[in-house]
Amino acid sequence: MADCKHTETAAILAFFAGAALAAGAALLLTPKTGREVREKLGDVTDDAVCKLRSAVREAKYKVAPKSTDDTGEYEGGGCWI
Repeated sequence: MADCKHTETAAILAFFAGAALAAGAALLLTPKTGREVREKLGDVTDDAVCKLRSAVREAKYKVAPKSTDDTGEYEGGGCWI
């Protein structure tokens, strides 16, 4: 079962990597000026980084161990500030 998850994750990452490469190639091969292409690449890169950070944050939340103790007690001591 663990191998299946790694395979699925690798496939998803490969898909997004291929999509990013294809988008970059399409931007570089279009008949635009260098400035326009650099601006567009910068915008696409910023958007991709934002989406990637959001996906990583969500994945960390989903993978993080969930507490089974629902008493709501704080283990750091009995003093509340």
